[in-house]
Amino acid sequence: MLAVTGPSGCGKSTLLAVLLGFVAPASGSVRVGDADVAALEPDAWRRRLAWVPQRPHLFAASIADNVRLGDPGATRRDVERALDDAGLSPLRATLPEGVDTVLGERGAGLSVGERQRVALARAFLRDAPLLLLDEPTANLDGDTELEVRDAVRRLAVGRTVVLVAHRPALVALADRVAQLHPAVASA
Repeated sequence: MLAVTGPSGCGKSTLLAVLLGFVAPASGSVRVGDADVAALEPDAWRRRLAWVPQRPHLFAASIADNVRLGDPGATRRDVERALDDAGLSPLRATLPEGVDTVLGERGAGLSVGERQRVALARAFLRDAPLLLLDEPTANLDGDTELEVRDAVRRLAVGRTVVLVAHRPALVALADRVAQLHPAVASA
């Protein structure tokens, strides 16, 4: 696990966008083994990734359908296991229709922490070898941060993880830390 830290605006989220293939690097290249990511077929590359953005988008659909974005062919049991792995067992038990409970647009009906954990459940379900996390505990209270941190720890097992983080509890999970610095324009 590599934690990427640095002040706002130094390029942490841009780094993730480059790894996702959304943005081409201004110079240099991104290589996986001997392959330049820019030369790979984008869909094939993205199938190897699980991405949890800082503000994940949830759709006006069931919780199961939102989690199944990680693997459209997943069974109900797979979805339930992913939700449990993401720390949502207590929520699942209180939902009127279980995983078939329909959310409002952008996850209306869930707290910010619950929305983040639904996004983590997607990543558990995806089971991709490379996991990209962009500030997964931003805007969470202390207890929820600990729950999400524990879910991240479980999700990271057996995967390569690039984690953009500021909070010390998340950075402490990393094997390595890269500190980015803002570019300084020369006059």
